[in-house]
Amino acid sequence: MPRLTDRYISEVVRHLPEDQRADISQEIAATIDDMVAAELDTAARPGHPGLADPAAAEHTVLRRLGDPAELARRYSGVRQYLVGPDVYPVWARVLRWLAPVVGTIAAVAGGILYVSTTPTPQLGDLIAQLVTSVSAALLWAFAAWTLVVVIIERTTPEGARSALSRSSSWDPAELDRPGRGTDTRADAIVSLVLLALLAGVPFIPSTFLYIGHLNGGEPLINPDIHTGWVAGYLALIGALALIQVWRLARPGPSRQRLAVEVTTDVVFGVYLTALILSQETVLHPELVPAADGSATATAVRWGLVAAVWVIVAWDQVETVRTARRAADR
Repeated sequence: MPRLTDRYISEVVRHLPEDQRADISQEIAATIDDMVAAELDTAARPGHPGLADPAAAEHTVLRRLGDPAELARRYSGVRQYLVGPDVYPVWARVLRWLAPVVGTIAAVAGGILYVSTTPTPQLGDLIAQLVTSVSAALLWAFAAWTLVVVIIERTTPEGARSALSRSSSWDPAELDRPGRGTDTRADAIVSLVLLALLAGVPFIPSTFLYIGHLNGGEPLINPDIHTGWVAGYLALIGALALIQVWRLARPGPSRQRLAVEVTTDVVFGVYLTALILSQETVLHPELVPAADGSATATAVRWGLVAAVWVIVAWDQVETVRTARRAADR
């Protein structure tokens, strides 16, 4: 088995371009050798027992150098303008999950607002309304999340690790545990936040989406929907949340968990589709009149179905991508 330093260097250079790996690996190896020699020299002096073991000195040096991915970013010189490199991975991952969800919800809200307030809807005007609504929502989500990250990062004391950092500490022993990084934990936390938001959908007032004037600020969902449907919706949200808790408790790749998560997501999509198609209107009747055969009601119904499956499909893409990334580590 190669020594710990060789595994550490391999983990660093795999994040770098091919033409830089040889030179940088030699530089890191020389630096580590010098640092280990210095540790052993210090341990040999009187009054410094406990570090004379070369393996212990190597472990101490690697711990001091820190996470290989962070060291690779310092060598690569890649500029990350929006936020610092320590919190950039979490910032990007949350934004990648948030953008399609926010965009889809904004499209639905914009479409409802247009068809509910326009006597004779036109396709061109509807498209313009959707583009405007989605663009504004995405800009708002991008700015709000970036602002949150910047505030957290700027208020973190110098030298301390931010609450959004990938991990509170890194240990060289992680090199012997492939696939057990903090990426899975970060994704689980993001998923739990989004699930909490989805759980509140049946109770969110229409004023939240700036269409409260259409139904007096009452909830978005039709109050006549049987409570059994709402209970089933919340139960499926709870099941998805338990899967994320499972990911937090046991991070890393798991085929069984991936299968359970994908299956539950698809079941959730089927459930929502059945709910939408079985009701005269799943939204508040004053937002969208009950289905009476009109083209507007039909368009809204199938638009909601499409929105559900866009979100479900994107969630599957992100879930599989995260599983593959964890398995490749």
